[in-house]
Amino acid sequence: MKLLQYIWKSSMMKIINSKMAVFTILMIVVSRTYVGAIRQFSVAVDYPSSWCVFPFAMCSFSYLIMFWFGVIYVNTDVPFMQHVNMYHAIRVGRKRWALGQIGGIFIRSVVLTVVAVICTILPLLPDIEWSNEWGKLLRTAATTRALTQFNSSVFIYYEIFSEFSPLQLIGLEILLCACICTFIGVLMFLLSLFLNKIAAVAGGLALAIALFPVLNIHPMIRHKLAFFIPTIWAELARIATPDYGYYWLPSIPYMFGFLIVGILCMTVIILIKVKKIEFNWENEDI
Repeated sequence: MKLLQYIWKSSMMKIINSKMAVFTILMIVVSRTYVGAIRQFSVAVDYPSSWCVFPFAMCSFSYLIMFWFGVIYVNTDVPFMQHVNMYHAIRVGRKRWALGQIGGIFIRSVVLTVVAVICTILPLLPDIEWSNEWGKLLRTAATTRALTQFNSSVFIYYEIFSEFSPLQLIGLEILLCACICTFIGVLMFLLSLFLNKIAAVAGGLALAIALFPVLNIHPMIRHKLAFFIPTIWAELARIATPDYGYYWLPSIPYMFGFLIVGILCMTVIILIKVKKIEFNWENEDI
């Protein structure tokens, strides 16, 4: 119970701060730019859009890279050595302190993803089809090139409509993105403990930038690389769409299995490290 209370306290510190405010503003601006084309199409045909457009926005490379850059920026508070954490570490012990930070990373990751989802809904207001159906607008956009008339870089993948309902897809997308964000955050925490904050940021950026070669290589090779680049898995809406005959995204069970095992392994290493490390507290605002 005490651990859960500390995780909650740690989460609030990680969520209510200036970095989260910057991320929210970034997502509002970026979402308005990328989802605006769907809104314009909706107005042009006088028909409401489905609220579930976030998974398709994440399939746009530039939107996706901005999302990951924002996530990495928010996680630059690693290794959580601000003075406010010093008293927590002394009071609760190193092991519980580390678990509290990792738990806080997960909860913050969920909040980051939900904020991004909400930011893709706001530009569509008030003409939104609030139902668990994909609706005519997105189906039309998926089967025609209508969105290209509005200079949209967001592509609607028709095949996903027969695989998931909007609620199912958004639920999977939120959970998957939260796990990927947690993976990145815990990796940055790990690197900051063993090396330094610069190495942690570099590691996060490496995962984000790895999107580019994966998306620009032959689909047969892309299929192999995609097994080891979690940041590309956020393009979940493409999982049912073959590219030149190849289904290149890993299966959903593999994605979650990889992320959970990876997070658990890094957590064990972090717990071993914090027993021996000498804490160097800093004055940086979280």
